[in-house]
Amino acid sequence: MSKIDIKSMSKDELSLALQEINLPRFRTNQIFSWLHQKGVSSFDEMSNLSKSLRETLDSRFILRSCEIETKRVSKEDGTIKYLFRLFDGEYVESVLMKYKYGYSLCVSTQVGCRMGCKFCASTLGGV
Repeated sequence: MSKIDIKSMSKDELSLALQEINLPRFRTNQIFSWLHQKGVSSFDEMSNLSKSLRETLDSRFILRSCEIETKRVSKEDGTIKYLFRLFDGEYVESVLMKYKYGYSLCVSTQVGCRMGCKFCASTLGGV
């Protein structure tokens, strides 16, 4: 049996999956909160769950995350670029730019991009 990406599940989907392993209904809100409000990156961080429950979750689900590989701040205009390493080793980039009217944020949500922005490395390799 392959593990299910638990963060990609809606609250209803999580509830059904937890019912399948006979967990009480209150666990849905508890686990959903750990995932989406507290932003844990491992089941071990869910400190109000028993160790056996955390092991059960780890055996059935995968908890994927990304990490900041590099952060660069432009001395010229304060633009901030983040390079994120995904769980599969691929990369995406985000750029925060300040303008006189406010901020603009570009977030790559997939590896590769067709936009062709000169400031972003996500477009270099294409889609």
